[in-house]
Amino acid sequence: MNEFVAEPWKETLRAARLDGFEALWNLEANWFESPNRDRGGWSGVMRLELPVPAGGSVGMFLKRQENHLVRTPGHPLGEPSCAVEMRNLQILQRVGVPSLEPVYFGQRKVAGKRRALLMTCELRDFRPLDDWTTEWQADGWVRSAKIRRRLIIKCAAMLSRLHRAGLVHNALYPKHIFVGLDERGEIDLRLIDLEKMRRRHGLARRTLRDLDSLNRRSPLWSLTDRLRFLKAYLGVDRLDAAARVTWRRLAQAYERKAGSHG
Repeated sequence: MNEFVAEPWKETLRAARLDGFEALWNLEANWFESPNRDRGGWSGVMRLELPVPAGGSVGMFLKRQENHLVRTPGHPLGEPSCAVEMRNLQILQRVGVPSLEPVYFGQRKVAGKRRALLMTCELRDFRPLDDWTTEWQADGWVRSAKIRRRLIIKCAAMLSRLHRAGLVHNALYPKHIFVGLDERGEIDLRLIDLEKMRRRHGLARRTLRDLDSLNRRSPLWSLTDRLRFLKAYLGVDRLDAAARVTWRRLAQAYERKAGSHG
């Protein structure tokens, strides 16, 4: 795929005169994340505020990169990481795992250089999962107990759906799970940073890689939180023999990591 424009946003991009690759590539805007130079090229992110024809405005993030390539099974010589992320966004849409909303994607080869763009909608009023757990810790984990319990269960359900679809995130940190919480306590989740997401065979492998990563990087979770997460992930009320094996493996990995930093 060389170009994609989301139908609901075509009019907005057209009105802003940003409905094509060249217009977006040549756009002058401040960097939200300054370009990092690796993999033989560079990649950076800009934040845009676009007027909506019906009124108001909407925030967008535009990732712009040149020769920022990653090797994938279908592209052993490398493809733009934006292309990998765009493909994974579409996969998650198909399997019902909430993520970012893609607005525009495009890639071109110019003077021997591989250029790529990916625009997504800003997640307004969302914060990373680790922000919430830090806040709860400071609050004594009292007033937020019910919301915390529901959030942990919802995160577990989202990850279970991902794995049942034969996918592994491969970099599942709390900062890659964005949480929206409205005044009524309704929770909305988004899984981000999909560059390393891949298909994997073998449920145990998928389970342990992502569960271990999230478990080790959530030091403020209590033992009860971890048990609640695993039971919700497995869809059980109590841990059976197989579930206890997974629990022990996660606990051992957590202790090893903690010990190595002791």
